[in-house]
Amino acid sequence: MDKSCVTEVSELTCSTGGKITIFKHGQQSEAGKSQVKKADAREQHIYNPIIDFEEFKEETNDTDQLYYS
Repeated sequence: MDKSCVTEVSELTCSTGGKITIFKHGQQSEAGKSQVKKADAREQHIYNPIIDFEEFKEETNDTDQLYYS
């Protein structure tokens, strides 16, 4: 049996017959504050030129103060 990852495009064969397709794999990536802090603003501007990433970084760091002051 081949050992490969199961993703949304995977199609499996059921042992009792039929085809199994994956609707949602259950893993989601989510950027946290540490990833935002480490991110390069120039690189992020290439991915999304509409957002001012430096401003977004500041807002992300200030968010704790809104909830935990």
